[in-house]
Amino acid sequence: MCYGALRIWQKRTRRIQQTNASGLPNLLALSNNELEVGRDVVVAVIARFEEILATLPASLHGEYARQIARRISIGAGAETIYQGDGGHFAWTEEARPLEMQIGHLEGLRALFSAPLQIGHHTFDTTIHFGLDRNEGLDTLTRVNSALASANEALGNGRAIELFEANRLAEAPWELSLHARIDEGLRNGDIWLAFQPQWSLADQRIYGAEALIRWNHPTRGAISPDAFILQAERAGRIDALTYWVLEEAITAALKLNAYGHRFLMSINLSAQMVDKPDLVPNIAEIVARRGIDPSLLTVEITETSGVRNRPAACHNLSQLRSMGFRLSIDDFGTGEASLAYLADLPSDELKLDRRFVSRVTTSPRDHAIVSSTIALAHALNQQVVAEGVEDQATLLALRDLGCDFAQGFHLGRPQAFPAFCAMFEQSQKSNQTRSI
Repeated sequence: MCYGALRIWQKRTRRIQQTNASGLPNLLALSNNELEVGRDVVVAVIARFEEILATLPASLHGEYARQIARRISIGAGAETIYQGDGGHFAWTEEARPLEMQIGHLEGLRALFSAPLQIGHHTFDTTIHFGLDRNEGLDTLTRVNSALASANEALGNGRAIELFEANRLAEAPWELSLHARIDEGLRNGDIWLAFQPQWSLADQRIYGAEALIRWNHPTRGAISPDAFILQAERAGRIDALTYWVLEEAITAALKLNAYGHRFLMSINLSAQMVDKPDLVPNIAEIVARRGIDPSLLTVEITETSGVRNRPAACHNLSQLRSMGFRLSIDDFGTGEASLAYLADLPSDELKLDRRFVSRVTTSPRDHAIVSSTIALAHALNQQVVAEGVEDQATLLALRDLGCDFAQGFHLGRPQAFPAFCAMFEQSQKSNQTRSI
C-alpha cells in the first residue's frame, strides 16, 4: 500500500511539473528549484507559436516543442529546457559578462535562422529572449521577470530584453494598472487634450489630434509614453483606445456643429492594428454615434512590431473602405515607412518633427522634407508637418507646399473648452481675412 501510494504521488508530481504534449518539464518545475549562485535565468519566446501549432496536426505539437528545445539545448549548453504556455522556453546558464551574454544569445538566435522540419511541414522560426541576472531573488520572481522581458522583446520586435532590478519597484504599479486606469477614467484623471492642426493655405484650424493625458492624484502628470506602454503590457490598450474614440467623436460632433468641416485624428496602437475584432468594434461605435467616418483620421505608426502584418493591412484597408481617413504617423523614422506607404491606401503622411525642426537650418533636412512632400502629392496624399516651433519653420513649410501643420507655435494640446475658444477665434479671423 505504501509503495502504491508513493507511485501515485510520483505520477501526480510529474503530471503537475511536466508539459503533457512535449514531455518537457514546465515553468513550475523550474520555479520550484533553488538556483545556484552565478546563474542567469533565460526565457525564450517563439513568435507566432500558436499560429504554427494551428497548422500542425495535434500529434505533432509535442515534436515541434521538442525540436525547439533540442536546438536551444545545443546552442545554450543547457541540460534541461522547461516549456511554458504560448511558445515560452526557459533554462538557466552560467552568468557571463553582459556583453558576452548578449553575444551568446545573439548566436543562439542565429541558430534558429535555419527552418524547422516537423513531419512534412517546414517552418521559419523567430526567437526573442528575456534575461534575468538578479541574484538574491527567489526563483519564481526571476522566472517571471525573464518571462515578462521575453514578452516585451517580442512585442517591441527586439532580440533581447534585460530585466533590471529597479523595475521591481514599479511592479505594484504595473500590476494594479487595470484598476488604476478604470478609476482614472471614472473620476476624470484621464482626459483628452486636443492639439490644433492648421491649414497652411487657409490659415485656419481645420482639425485636431486627440491626445490622451493622465493627471494622477499622487504621481502627478504621467508621461503618455510611459502609461500607454504600461497599458499595452497590461492588456488595457484596447479599452483606452475605444474610450479615446468615443470621446473624440463627441468632440468632433460638437465642432462640426459650428458649420465648418472639422477633422479629428486619433492614434491606433500597433498592439491593436492586427486584431480580428478591431474593425467590427470601431464600426459599431461609429454607427451607434451616428458620425460620418470621413470626419475621423486614424493615425498609424510604422509597424515592424506588429505580429501579423497582412492582417494589419487588411484591417486598415477595411477602415478606409468604410470612409475613415488613414494617416501614416512619424513618416521617415520607421524602417518600414516606404513599404507601408506602398501597402496601404493612406490619405496623408505626418512628417516627423526631427526633420521639420531642422528644415530652416539643415540643407539635407530641407531636401528630405521637400522630396517627401513631392512624393506624397504625387501619390495624391496630403502632408501634415509635426513639431512646428517657430514662424520661420512655418513659412518654410508653406513655401515647400506642405498642406497642414501642428506644433507648439500653432497651439499646444489643451482641454476641450480652451480648444473650442481657439477654434472659434480661428474661424472669425479667417472670415475677416476673406472679407
